[in-house]
Amino acid sequence: MDLEISLAPRILIAVTDADLRDIAVAGLRASGFCVSAPIDPEATTVLAQSFSPDILLVDAQLMTPEGLPLFKTLRHSSEQYVLCIAGPGEHRIRAAVLHAGADDAISTPLHVGELAARCHAMLRRPRQLQQRIETAPIPLLVLGPLTMDLGRREAYVEGEEVQTTRIEFSLLEQLCRRPTEVWTREELLDAVWGPQWVGDSHVVDVHLSNLRRKLDKAAPATKVIHTVRGVGFRLANDVIGPARFRAVTETHDTIGAA
Repeated sequence: MDLEISLAPRILIAVTDADLRDIAVAGLRASGFCVSAPIDPEATTVLAQSFSPDILLVDAQLMTPEGLPLFKTLRHSSEQYVLCIAGPGEHRIRAAVLHAGADDAISTPLHVGELAARCHAMLRRPRQLQQRIETAPIPLLVLGPLTMDLGRREAYVEGEEVQTTRIEFSLLEQLCRRPTEVWTREELLDAVWGPQWVGDSHVVDVHLSNLRRKLDKAAPATKVIHTVRGVGFRLANDVIGPARFRAVTETHDTIGAA
């Protein structure tokens, strides 16, 4: 299962419209893609590096905090394919984003079959997936005091290694994928156990409770996971507050030398 997740083509979605984002996420996951869909544009910029996506699906009208088109910023800082979403009838916008460097453009309303087909068509000219499998260094995701070595599947808090199970690591990794957002139990079940899993959703609480104990033992003064009562879970302010998150790509020796 872990191998399938790591080698599945990855898509990072940057869309502010919640309904549009949900349609794209559900359709692309059903088509076999590994999908991350943060809301915050800053988180999108970080995950464009740490998530190592093959395709960036970006709202053509979405801007960075500096007022620049997000798709242009992502295009200039990465080699991933960029597929822009424009509104119905906005042919001038579609033409403009293509001239500005986007690889493809699609109009709303989205038809998930067409969206998946366009993504597969771009990947028939692979320039990231094979490189990631064969030669890319292991990505480290650093969020304040928390470090996730996604290659070795190791977690560190305040420099102390946390001995996690496969499920615990995957849950923590998902929280880091959208560091400023709340994950519901159902979203975590779908991401970690898979859409075909059937059972009590509170199995998430059990694994996160065990993970919390391990995190507290490694760094008693640092809170990593916060429960949003009645909604779900997110990373705590100790992680995403005082120290802004960043993504780095390094060799394993970096962790060992810390």
